[in-house]
Amino acid sequence: TIGNTPVVRLKNTGAKAQVELLAKTELSNPSGSIKDRVARRIVSNLVAANKIKDSRTVLVVPSSGNLAISLALLSPQHGHYKVIGLIPERTSHDRIQLLKSLGVEIVRTPMEAHADSAESQFSIAKKIAADLQDAILIDEASETGNLQKNGDSICQETAEEIFIQCEGRLDVLVVGVESGGAITGLARTLKTKIPNLRVIGVEPQHSSLEDGVSKTGSWKVEDIGGNFTPSILDRSVVDAWVQISDQESYSTARKIIREEGIFCGPSSGSVVAAAIRLAETMSVHSEASKPRIMTILNDTARNYTSTLLSDDWLLEHDLMDEAMAKSVAYHRHEKYRAASVEDLQLPAAVTIPPTATLGYALDLMLTRDFSQLPVINPTNRKLMGYISLTALSTDLEDGRANEADLVSKWMYSFQRKGPKGGASTKYEVITPETSLADLAKFFEKHSFAVVTDDGRRWCLGVATKYDLMTFLNRRQSSGRAF
Repeated sequence: TIGNTPVVRLKNTGAKAQVELLAKTELSNPSGSIKDRVARRIVSNLVAANKIKDSRTVLVVPSSGNLAISLALLSPQHGHYKVIGLIPERTSHDRIQLLKSLGVEIVRTPMEAHADSAESQFSIAKKIAADLQDAILIDEASETGNLQKNGDSICQETAEEIFIQCEGRLDVLVVGVESGGAITGLARTLKTKIPNLRVIGVEPQHSSLEDGVSKTGSWKVEDIGGNFTPSILDRSVVDAWVQISDQESYSTARKIIREEGIFCGPSSGSVVAAAIRLAETMSVHSEASKPRIMTILNDTARNYTSTLLSDDWLLEHDLMDEAMAKSVAYHRHEKYRAASVEDLQLPAAVTIPPTATLGYALDLMLTRDFSQLPVINPTNRKLMGYISLTALSTDLEDGRANEADLVSKWMYSFQRKGPKGGASTKYEVITPETSLADLAKFFEKHSFAVVTDDGRRWCLGVATKYDLMTFLNRRQSSGRAF
């Protein structure tokens, strides 16, 4: 399943630019990255040279994360060799968790360390490889380690796919650059087939790949950029360079996810943003002569759930463009217009004591069409927990519970362990004064809310997401009436 990735048209993202914008979805490789191609070739060469023997073999990999993931994925097929990944500090928590699940030993390296410094991932990797028996250094940025042994065949394979999928007609190829191997190999191969092809390199702001000049500042986008020019990078085959800000990268990636249904990551956002910027400068004489631009979507959003896919994280780091920030603000606050739980006009709560039987609780929920019933302490009327119709019905049908059992035995408690040894449910106070914006956020993790007073002395009602949706529909209908 590695390689032969689809090419798709980006019909909405670059709609204003009068070009045909294409994307080769390298994120559809098994690990979600083009590095699967590189890893397959590296391992194939090592096996052919009899360098990978068994589980004693250790691959030491300085990587932003993707190559280490790809190599670890192939390990079970080749003697379960071990992988040590030298991973920069900016690499997302999600990818670190993925690396851990694959059994990769992780060594974090400072983002600002230059390649020649003793603290850089390359220097530390060389030291580790030299000190360990049966260790092999995988240096992707080295010309001898990548381009000659791996890059030519990989890029010829990928370039041939692109050439066939584009039917030989392509005006511009836009590629994100990290080690430089992909853009060098693709440019060399495709320019022999398409002589007028322009190749554009994309790097983050403050990156030094194009000129090798060290710059102040850092970037958050992973998988592209660097603070030196790798020896593998042949700048003579790159026709132009574009630097893209973090904000533009993350905002464009989210736009592609929403408008195209393609689950791409931040560096893919960088590449498409660069392509759109370039497209807006190109002149189009007729529909038939639209320039055709190919982008390489190199990463998947699956590895960025805590960053790219988190509105809170994007807002905290000022990575939303104006349109996205306005949209998030509207959905979080403006559409509720300072309304509170009191405006939902919930019916009075129906409660049950812990001493009631399950049979009584079941009849009450079925008669009143309730999915949950709050359980109240009969002495002080304080909320103790709740009982769920779904869980109760299942336990009764399976014979684990019977209708004569007390509610206290099967309720989900807000203070102690739940039924069957489950963890207690953390209680969050929701009152009539709680804003609907906060209630909507509560419903991102919970299916219902028990509304109480501030001291949790009185159970006033039960709210669900359906109540929130009904309120919005009711208010919109009222607005249309006026």
